[in-house]
Amino acid sequence: MTIKDFGECVEFNITHNIKHAILGLGAPGVGKSQLIRQIGKKHGYKVIDVRLAQMSEVEIGGLIYPNESRTKTVWLSPEILPDEERDGAKTILLLDEITSCTKRVQVAAYQLILDRRVGQYQLPEGCFVVALGNREDDEGVYIQLAAPLADRFEIHYIEPDFNSWLNDYAIPFGVHPYVVNYLRFKPAALHNQVPGEEAMVFATPRSWDRVSEILKYDSDVTNPVISNKIIGNVGLKEGSQFVEYCKKNANLVTPEDYLSGKKNAPTKPDELNMLMNGMIAMVKGIETVNSVEELDGELRKKLELVISKLVRLPNNEYAIIGLKKLVEMNRSLVKSVFVEMDDNQIINFIKKNSYAVGLSNESTGLPRPTIFKRS
Repeated sequence: MTIKDFGECVEFNITHNIKHAILGLGAPGVGKSQLIRQIGKKHGYKVIDVRLAQMSEVEIGGLIYPNESRTKTVWLSPEILPDEERDGAKTILLLDEITSCTKRVQVAAYQLILDRRVGQYQLPEGCFVVALGNREDDEGVYIQLAAPLADRFEIHYIEPDFNSWLNDYAIPFGVHPYVVNYLRFKPAALHNQVPGEEAMVFATPRSWDRVSEILKYDSDVTNPVISNKIIGNVGLKEGSQFVEYCKKNANLVTPEDYLSGKKNAPTKPDELNMLMNGMIAMVKGIETVNSVEELDGELRKKLELVISKLVRLPNNEYAIIGLKKLVEMNRSLVKSVFVEMDDNQIINFIKKNSYAVGLSNESTGLPRPTIFKRS
């Protein structure tokens, strides 16, 4: 299954309050851990990330010691496990690297997964258990799960999938256009680890994400420092091909280039779509802001710049889609910023397309701002 399919299986349990533990097995770097953190954020769950390969059985199972009168033993539960008072009522216990930890640690995790308890410790009622690991042929440390433990999981095998990565991660989260376009050209490069080969560096969704972050700081691939860093993340062969591809396609317009005025917006639909989504990703922080008064100054400047540049895109369709996405991220906040921006082009655009972007009286239920009223 794809990483998206796996995420939907996890969300099904959360939506229907099904406490069966789920195990996702897939190659390193496909985005398993990141997916669970995204799901936690989406549903309001704190993710308790426990890396089992770095733990001992005592750190998972707890420690037995005598009571003060030395007549009974007392169980000291591990601090790393979910605590409702500390972590809240809604948590996801992420048992990562379960196929890379020792048998002793697996056994210690068994009771936690089987009975939702270990010693005197009980998992909170609102806690879901998700475990992750690599497959036997992924060339990593692999210790097969004991049959009784494996039988307690709903097990899914996750395969890298370009379309899922592109539509559910790269475009929504603003992966650099160089990376997106190269992988459109060569989808197999998304994850190119070859079983049996001992190469230490190979391409994965995680390593391409690191390349994207590098390019956001400096996209000059002719700079030896940048090209060497790219090669260090995805390997010599893939990195060299990527650098050459970028040199030949250096006319791609990044959100940074467009917002700063260095380049005009592209006219091709797919490039416009990437540019629009890239700009939206740059202001995702507005999702958690309650009011204009709480809006950070830098984030506000960036939001106003994104709004201004969206309405000036050469294709109104993408301008409307982009503004609608902003409104969906935080309707009241974005509407307030619209009202306070002193820009006639923005005001006229919103007046003309208020229904399409979700700012009509009918869609918001709020009074129409003065600047939106007809004279």
